[in-house]
Amino acid sequence: MVRGYFYEMACVVAECARVLKPGAPLIMVNDNVRYAGASISVDIILSEIAENLGFEVRQILVLPNGKGNSSQQMGAHGRDPLRKCVYLWHRL
Repeated sequence: MVRGYFYEMACVVAECARVLKPGAPLIMVNDNVRYAGASISVDIILSEIAENLGFEVRQILVLPNGKGNSSQQMGAHGRDPLRKCVYLWHRL
């Protein structure tokens, strides 16, 4: 499931790289997640994918009041505040 998510997001980022002009910004909001009890740093992983697909990572802004993981995850693994981020990337 996690691999499929990142594959799909890599396709989205690749299409953005294809259609955006050099120097154009791409701003995205996304949450980190917890899967099967493991926290996944979506912000870092997607930014690395973006760099490999022709973007420069300018900033990753962390929004206040991190979200909690899903109620299903909290029941099994406890509450773990996760980062909600705004990515600021520029097309090279």
